[in-house]
Amino acid sequence: MSINLNTNAIFAMRDVGEQLQALRDRSGLRQDDVAAKLGVTRFTVSKLERGQAFPTPAQLKVFFKLYSMSPEERAKMQVTVDQGRSYGRAWWEEQRFRDLFKGDSYRYFHVEDAAERLASHSGTYVPGLLQTRDYAEATSDFGMQQDSAERRESFVESRARRQALLTRKNPTEVDLLCLESAVRAVVGGPEVMRAQLAHLIAMMELPNVTFRLIPYSAGAASIVSEVFTIVDFPGTDNRSVVSQEKLTGEMLHDDPVEVRRARRKFSGLADYALSPDETLQLLRTIEKEHR
Repeated sequence: MSINLNTNAIFAMRDVGEQLQALRDRSGLRQDDVAAKLGVTRFTVSKLERGQAFPTPAQLKVFFKLYSMSPEERAKMQVTVDQGRSYGRAWWEEQRFRDLFKGDSYRYFHVEDAAERLASHSGTYVPGLLQTRDYAEATSDFGMQQDSAERRESFVESRARRQALLTRKNPTEVDLLCLESAVRAVVGGPEVMRAQLAHLIAMMELPNVTFRLIPYSAGAASIVSEVFTIVDFPGTDNRSVVSQEKLTGEMLHDDPVEVRRARRKFSGLADYALSPDETLQLLRTIEKEHR
């Protein structure tokens, strides 16, 4: 699979992190020991080993010596770091997005961009990847009333930029669920909602997009508002991740037990969903009601 520049950089970062952890294990050192040698906290060492950052040139020199790396090992790591740093700067690295999104909410941009497949349940909201700008503005104007206009605009723009993964050269495959109530609510007014419904209908024509509604007739399944996404990556060496939306933002888990639990939950909800054709028919019916 051909992957884009930002995704290449993420995989390079992970590769370096895995190498560093393997070398530390081989050396019989603890993260605290390595942190003391680098003059950083154990959290920084953990961050490097999890592939969330590249080591600095000064840190690389310490690693080379501390782990008694062979010339071949040094060359391999140096090449990986240099190549990773040469890839393009991701849009979410702009300071305004860093200021708005914290912790796992920020890290999710990296995770989503690297995904090969996404399976998501967005509850009472139209899936973020399928939202129109007007719909996103209406939800941010309500949900971010205490924030400045600039922060709300950055949120809306981030939502629009994320959607590029659906139409890029090697698009991400998505399987999206939401409740019927999400498309019944008149968010932003009739005109905004009519345009949103038309957009959903158009996006369902993409071969990599599967969108289904859980109808009112599904009973208890039709009121499950929990929002979560299962992220699968290319290849067999990259552990899947589940993202859960909390009041404080996104929470990422790569524990296989948590991922399996999320898959069962998604599968259970999908059993109550309409088929794509039935969903399309319902969307067209609701759209006509707004004309």
